[in-house]
Amino acid sequence: GLLTRAGVKATLTSLFPVEQMTAAEHEREDAKREGIDIQGGVMPLEVIKNDKGVAVGLKMCKCEMKGNVPEPIEGTEYTLEADIIIAAIGQMGDLTGGLEDLDNGRGFIDATPTYQVKGQEKHFVGGDIIRPHLLTTAIGHGRIAAETITDFLDDGDIHKRPKVDVHHWNLMEELHQRGKDVAEYPHEQVAGTSSAKWAVHNFEDRSASQIIPHDELFKGHFNYVPREERSYLDLQGDAVLGNFEERIIGFSEEQAQKEGERCMSCGLCFECDNCVIFCPQDAVFRVPKGDRTVGRYVDTDYTRCVGCHICADVCPTGYIKMGLGE
Repeated sequence: GLLTRAGVKATLTSLFPVEQMTAAEHEREDAKREGIDIQGGVMPLEVIKNDKGVAVGLKMCKCEMKGNVPEPIEGTEYTLEADIIIAAIGQMGDLTGGLEDLDNGRGFIDATPTYQVKGQEKHFVGGDIIRPHLLTTAIGHGRIAAETITDFLDDGDIHKRPKVDVHHWNLMEELHQRGKDVAEYPHEQVAGTSSAKWAVHNFEDRSASQIIPHDELFKGHFNYVPREERSYLDLQGDAVLGNFEERIIGFSEEQAQKEGERCMSCGLCFECDNCVIFCPQDAVFRVPKGDRTVGRYVDTDYTRCVGCHICADVCPTGYIKMGLGE
């Protein structure tokens, strides 16, 4: 795009067919509208130089991809005349100047699943130096590495990453922050936990290993709300010249709020009272206001519960899971 705006004719070549390029469709279409010639399914064979050693062309041919390896098609060779050839076929790190010991021999650094450098327990790493990818991927590496560093500094024991490896809300931390810490277990024989202050009732944290699928939601609770679609700035021809506005227009504050309200809170309690209302045994009741926190809204009197599953059936989000009868 920048080349065409400067009056230069630009040609982009790809080993993969155009429709299979590692680029979003709107990016390809934007490039075409800006006058860029995209040639897919072709591979470079040789840089052609003049007698001064300056590149003046690129010898190409059509190719077929066998996995990620291109195979040239004989008899399809041709030459692209060029003043500048820009190779965007990969990258590697410059690990000279004291980082040579971290080099895996390919210009990258090997890391464990917790982003600790292999063989270097006090070194942590993330981003493109592991594997070139997206900005959001690098941010994710940083989040996990930060947790790993915390584990390392706390007791030196690096915890295994959970199956569902995302940020998890912590009820015990929530209770602690609100000054409602659970009492210490008295280490004595008890008949039950219904009235115990050392037990967290109606809660088992399975978020690290389970995801609530759509068929476990009571979707009749939710009204249909259409998605908020982002608008797109469609520029044609010379209108793109000198235009640096964002093509994909972000949400307004109102749109962002509407889109956020579509969240169905899968696997979380959003205090709808369905379980309290529909329980035929009055076994489910609200936690007293003084003891409530996020995630601690209802409790169960297990002397009344008969395992009828009605509370689980009417829970909109799949928060209630029952073992009886399954």
